[in-house]
Amino acid sequence: MDIVATRQIVSSILDGSINDAAFSTPDAFFQLSKPLTLNGVAPEVLDPEQAWADKDAYRATCEKLSGLFAANFLKYSCKDEFMASVADAGPGGRALL
Repeated sequence: MDIVATRQIVSSILDGSINDAAFSTPDAFFQLSKPLTLNGVAPEVLDPEQAWADKDAYRATCEKLSGLFAANFLKYSCKDEFMASVADAGPGGRALL
């Protein structure tokens, strides 16, 4: 991503205009939503999958990375309700606990 787009995204966060953006549904890998549009930023920049020529490789990489994240999280988690809520917010959700 070029520096101009990066600066515009950061500016949108800092000035609060990102709050006016429509967001995607959470993705299947990381449960993250992304803005669909931001002033001055091309929509394809906001969608990381669009940066990959090989969409299957993108999905495989996301699956691998989210699996690594979930496995690492297990090392530090405990089975109380707070940690369950943290696990729900990340890759794998409550299935980790």
